[in-house]
Amino acid sequence: MHRRKSKFMREHGCQDPAKFPNKDPIFGLDLLWDNYQSVRGHRILPKLAGRYQKVGANTYSFLLAGRRRLGTIEPENVKALLSTKFTSFRFPPRRTHVLKQFIGESIFASNGPQWQHSRAIIRPHLTKDSFVDSEMSRFEKHFGRLLSSIPRDRSTINLQPLFFSFTMDAAIEMLTGKDLQSEEQRALSKDDNIVELFDDAQRLIAYRAIMPFGEMSAKEKGNIKRCHNWVDRCVVQAMQEYKSGKVVEAGKKQCFLQKLITEMDDVVQIRSELIALLIAGRDTTASTLSSLWFVLAKRPDIVAKLQAEVAELNGERPGFTRLKQMTYVQHTVQEVLRLYPPVPAAGFEATEDTFLPVGGGADGKSPIFVPKGQAINYSVYAMHRRKDIYGPDAEMFRPERWEEKSLRPGWGYLPFNGGPRACLGQQFALTEIAYTTVRLLQEFQAVESRDDSSWQENWMTSCSTELSQCLHLFSNNG
Repeated sequence: MHRRKSKFMREHGCQDPAKFPNKDPIFGLDLLWDNYQSVRGHRILPKLAGRYQKVGANTYSFLLAGRRRLGTIEPENVKALLSTKFTSFRFPPRRTHVLKQFIGESIFASNGPQWQHSRAIIRPHLTKDSFVDSEMSRFEKHFGRLLSSIPRDRSTINLQPLFFSFTMDAAIEMLTGKDLQSEEQRALSKDDNIVELFDDAQRLIAYRAIMPFGEMSAKEKGNIKRCHNWVDRCVVQAMQEYKSGKVVEAGKKQCFLQKLITEMDDVVQIRSELIALLIAGRDTTASTLSSLWFVLAKRPDIVAKLQAEVAELNGERPGFTRLKQMTYVQHTVQEVLRLYPPVPAAGFEATEDTFLPVGGGADGKSPIFVPKGQAINYSVYAMHRRKDIYGPDAEMFRPERWEEKSLRPGWGYLPFNGGPRACLGQQFALTEIAYTTVRLLQEFQAVESRDDSSWQENWMTSCSTELSQCLHLFSNNG
């Protein structure tokens, strides 16, 4: 092993990265305990970001639970993990084992041929602008229900649960064709609150992924099973309708599930892909909306600029093309995704001896040897706060930075992953976030925070704000 490593390092000019000063130099239990405490205190993201500052490097090695690992916030290294050296890395077994208990062998929990197969089937249906544009009417229907839940009397409200219910309803109808709020679905789900079931299952999976100790309880397994059963009913019904020759009614759109069953006939696999996409389609949007409106409630200056741009619509609902042309809205969405990315960290494992392009040596510019089996984590949250990329005010929420021609973050801006694993629903999420924000601004002239707390993380399978959004909205109608 030592000779192999030495030879490889010489051939590729590799040097060792900086090391984190573990208090426990044998097992790294100090970082394990620190991580546990930080997760419980909803502060693991700033804790991880602070370690880069403590080491004084953008890539470093550290000892955790008896295993030496790498952490990086170097765009070139992240690019290697996700693109240029894509085949040299995979999701670590710990991640896939935990995720598979809920989302099976789906696109977000698989590697190699299985992942390629899932992506090849899903990609054509989600990446077309025409698909996103066709969903705009569904956005409005579900937005109307969200709007009806917001009081007009300036009383205090927490928008976050409304956002999660709104995006769950929209994602389920887009994927399965089922309207959760219809009388039929209410009757079928009378014993289960689908939103709460998914929430509980996702929190469990997120916690197990970060702190993978112990077995699931019978109650936890039961919650996941009930989620599976609900989706299975949708899949079986759609398959029966397809086999019987039933066609989509005139004027109705074909949902994603109806398209999927023409290419797959495995109920469990279809269920796995649907749950994975449901989580992604719901959580990315709801998490980002929650963080965005948490910020807007404290930033009347930004709200005023957004309102000025929204006023140009003259009360008309924006279509897909018009939304893309609303520059300040788009920059505001970019900025919230920068400071509060819904997927703020990720990890891989090397499948062979390889190297990362930078991070080694005293200046951090030499390649780093990565042996087979090496675990590597990268923090999008910390990378998005690098002052050498985003300027001295990198910690500040400032949409105007995206107007500056000098800002070219490249792989240093990664809210939706990149390379072959780039998020397939990126356009869908961006459109839903922008549309919901514009429509709220059309209905309410101002928003005001009712608390002085700062943003804290809340983990499910994505990351949003932990704090209740204590705010009130000022209606345009007085």
